Amino acid sequence: MIQSIKLKYLLTLTAALALGANLAVADDTPLGKEMSSMNKSLRALKKQVADPAKKDDSLALVAKMKKNLEESVKFDPAKTKDQPAAGKDAYLANYKEQMQALGKSIDELEAAIKADKPEDAKKVFEKLSEQKEKGHKDFAPDE
Repeated sequence: MIQSIKLKYLLTLTAALALGANLAVADDTPLGKEMSSMNKSLRALKKQVADPAKKDDSLALVAKMKKNLEESVKFDPAKTKDQPAAGKDAYLANYKEQMQALGKSIDELEAAIKADKPEDAKKVFEKLSEQKEKGHKDFAPDE
């Protein structure tokens, strides 16, 4: 029985360390760090956006996300180096377009919060989720 508990503990510890290593790898670039910070703010915002008492805090999180986005566009995605020379400019243009669309969605989120419209904010969260999924598919390094 003790061996079974030790084995479970060892397997759990190994899985946790492996997951932690994957997360650390994803955040080791300047772009990855900005995106990780933006995602953290987005998750916090999603939990509190409907609370009018946290409106100022929510707007501060949006401002932080805008700053993260502003910094993010200064960096090229890690997959850029894997693009053929002939397609690199188009790849980067697509990245910039998606980042601009993300910025517009963040502006929409900010407007919904300022107007005290949590239902509109929820719709923007869905849009942001789709943009995140597409952006990660197109530009995030393969794990």
